[in-house]
Amino acid sequence: MKDLNHALKEMNVPDIVQEKAQDAFDRIQEESRMSTNGNTRRKFFKGQTALVAAVIVVLLIGGGVVWAASGGLAGFLTQLMPEEEVIKRLDTPQESAITVRQSESESKIEDYGPLWTIEEYWYDGAILYFSARAPQKVVDAGNMIVEWKDHAYVNGTDCLLSADGCWEGEEINKRYSGFYLCMVDLSNADTSSGKVSLLVRLELKKYKLMPYDFVERPNNEVETLVQQELQFDFEKPSDMRQTKKENLPVEGGAADVSMTVAPSMLNISIVYHLNDSSKPVRDIVRYRVTDDKGNSTTFWVYSHFKDYNNDDCLVISEYNWEGLDPYSKSYTFEPLCFQKDSTGEEIHDAFDPLDWGGFTVEIK
Repeated sequence: MKDLNHALKEMNVPDIVQEKAQDAFDRIQEESRMSTNGNTRRKFFKGQTALVAAVIVVLLIGGGVVWAASGGLAGFLTQLMPEEEVIKRLDTPQESAITVRQSESESKIEDYGPLWTIEEYWYDGAILYFSARAPQKVVDAGNMIVEWKDHAYVNGTDCLLSADGCWEGEEINKRYSGFYLCMVDLSNADTSSGKVSLLVRLELKKYKLMPYDFVERPNNEVETLVQQELQFDFEKPSDMRQTKKENLPVEGGAADVSMTVAPSMLNISIVYHLNDSSKPVRDIVRYRVTDDKGNSTTFWVYSHFKDYNNDDCLVISEYNWEGLDPYSKSYTFEPLCFQKDSTGEEIHDAFDPLDWGGFTVEIK
């Protein structure tokens, strides 16, 4: 991710959280590289999916602080989108919508009930946010943690599940709170029918030494007490809009553009095909984005990587709309590069427009 610190500052993430977010992103990059050799427990996909995973983790690490201080799930979401969007969609699950299945071999173990109680949820077709709570008896035990599998299933499709916010207090006096802020990326799932079935796998673990932030301690004794599957079913209309790959003209060539838009996110993949080598795609570090009402903001380019055709592919994955209309019928993208000083060094807080790479996406 290019200039992650700039992106975090624009999200108003506290300095201490920025440091943790950078560490998390570096760890994800390393795990993503290692996963090709099967050397890690977590498997991250290459390319855009790995990028979205990184952004989600950064968002939740920063958001957990906001969530704890600003009134639950609604307090977190109002940092990302207009309050009316949050209020319109925030909901409480029906008791009949939750099904818990526990491994039969563990049926004689003490009954802890559901390892997660879903308190509130928010859904727009592109992302599912929800808050969850572990049983109080687990929290009071002082040496137990409910852990989640980082891949869930939505309508049978493997989707990334990220969670955070379950620790509170200062670094040296951290305490397991049992509260979770969760985010599920639905970009791979078919939710066109409006029916959503989320399957989450949970484990209750007992530790000799508590692994703060889920970092395992050497020689720690750990026992898995309970394994559960939690299924959450609901039916809501989807406001996600997508464009199939479009070939749009730009100066000196064309760009293949695929875009997903919803109140919770703006995601676009751009592959330039240029006949002029004097127009380096890698100079693009931001885009100025303008909706059909004239609202405008700038977004960082989070990735430069090679696709299968060896063309430069740029990706924007944003969860904060910065005043743009998520229901706009078109978005105009103007690329920006860093300004340079008299010695040719880049100025990292000043930008110049590039006059060759702009385009407009029409989206229904």
